[in-house]
Amino acid sequence: MTENPVIFILFSMLAMCFGWGIRGSAIGGEKGAMLPGAFMGIMCVWYTGSELLMENVYLFAAACALGYFYGGMEPYASTMELILHHNKPRYNPPMGYLALAFKGTLWGGLGSAFLGISFSAMSGVVYKWYDFVIFFALVPLSQEIGYRIFNTPYDPENGRMPKIGFSHDSREEWGRNVVIVAELLVMMIVRKDIFSIIMWIGGMLSGAVGWVIGIGLYDKECHPLKNGKRMFGKLDELNMIDGWKMMELVQGLAMGLGISVAFILGWPLAKENMASAEAKGELWYMLPEKVDITLSWIFCALIILTIFLFIIPYRRNGNKITRAFGEVDMNIVEVLERPCYMVFPLALVMLGSNTMAGIICSFTMYYVIAQHDGLERYWDYKGIKFIRLFLILVGAVLLAIQIFRGYTLWETWIFYCVGYLIFELFFMFRPLRVKKNFKKATSVGKFIASFECSSTVYPTYLVMMTALLIFGANNFR
Repeated sequence: MTENPVIFILFSMLAMCFGWGIRGSAIGGEKGAMLPGAFMGIMCVWYTGSELLMENVYLFAAACALGYFYGGMEPYASTMELILHHNKPRYNPPMGYLALAFKGTLWGGLGSAFLGISFSAMSGVVYKWYDFVIFFALVPLSQEIGYRIFNTPYDPENGRMPKIGFSHDSREEWGRNVVIVAELLVMMIVRKDIFSIIMWIGGMLSGAVGWVIGIGLYDKECHPLKNGKRMFGKLDELNMIDGWKMMELVQGLAMGLGISVAFILGWPLAKENMASAEAKGELWYMLPEKVDITLSWIFCALIILTIFLFIIPYRRNGNKITRAFGEVDMNIVEVLERPCYMVFPLALVMLGSNTMAGIICSFTMYYVIAQHDGLERYWDYKGIKFIRLFLILVGAVLLAIQIFRGYTLWETWIFYCVGYLIFELFFMFRPLRVKKNFKKATSVGKFIASFECSSTVYPTYLVMMTALLIFGANNFR
């Protein structure tokens, strides 16, 4: 018995909208995309109405979260200039829309494909254990081949650039994702996994459409309309509308819609595959328990290591932040991050590791935001050492809870809805900024306007957060 499909679609759109917006505000990049992915995985499990799947919800949330990690490797700010910079030589809207739609297909398609495959894998009747061992063993090599074929050479100083490129000042890496999509499609076709193919199509189409509509609205918000007026009138003149954020919220809405509709269409197939697991009362689990636990905590330690490496390259020197070591340190971080987040943990999840899934969905999701805010955002704060120490201690407590009892879905849902937003609100409305704006303002209206787009974006977040918490209280407690 499934839950209400209309409610599923609406709250999937809301959850992805909120998650994608917070991603862009709080973290960005690969690790930020884990939040909307986790939201979507939880929503899909809720829709099934299956107690067995709800008991193992982190497997699917982690699969989608880590699936969305892949797309974050694609730089897109420079590509957006093709549409937004009307008076620059690179202005080329058709190419810009095509490029962003292409990147959207990769990002949305990968997240939804891995989510679909996780359902098929956990049924125990679609895939074999060696499918995932072979697939993930090939990922590092195949990604490097894809990068070399599609995204090299990259030497802008000497005019040597890839034949197909959409950015003039960013190193493109979409070739890595092209080969991963190709490998996933081969695996899904060989195993006749129609459900996951449907999921991939839903994510791919909604990723493309969402980006095209979103960037179109952003373009209209940035520039006067044909009649000379601004889209949002006085609010635009006061800089209280954030076109970039509007674009991200639209992207989230579109992907929530596309993936939820694809899941509804494909679920009868997945449910049929899942019948055997439901009858036995357990999902596919291909790892010996000791091996699962050992490997999961090894990769947890490596994830923590990549976070702490961000502290090393920077140090305070009077009122300045200087690099303590060379670029090689940050390269080490990047080299470690991708296998520690994308490859090995996802492989363990696909083999049924609830331990790894729980670490990703709870502890790791805290540490990626703590890393960004405490270890990156506040480098120029005098009290940076105390901020870092506090966040590290909180992380240690959360890790201890993870080890000894784990987290309920309701606790996790609260953190997803509230935790990232607290970090963001604290930074955006930090006391020093509030005090500075208050001194300049001569009225309440001007005080609110002094925060510019923050004064409209964050109330929107609070409304969405409240709706999601109410949904969670009614369904996940």
